[in-house]
Amino acid sequence: MIILQEIKKHTLNYLILGIIFTISIFLFFYFRLHFDTRDQRILVYSTAVLYFIWSIFHHYRRGDLQLSIILEYFLLCLFAVIVAMTTLI
Repeated sequence: MIILQEIKKHTLNYLILGIIFTISIFLFFYFRLHFDTRDQRILVYSTAVLYFIWSIFHHYRRGDLQLSIILEYFLLCLFAVIVAMTTLI
């Protein structure tokens, strides 16, 4: 239930994150229908960068930004990009 409290406390931040992912998923499948893997790759990179920036901003505003959090989000984005790129080959 802590996550629900966090979402209620920072509704705008999580709404922005939801919009980023919703648009990214829609565009990913749109590009897939048009057989455009180059644009899919660019979208995956862009989504990862936006997520990383969002996470840094979110934790900065909360006041708990630390190097370990930055590293955690960077590695998570890197892992997501690697997984996505292996599925596009």
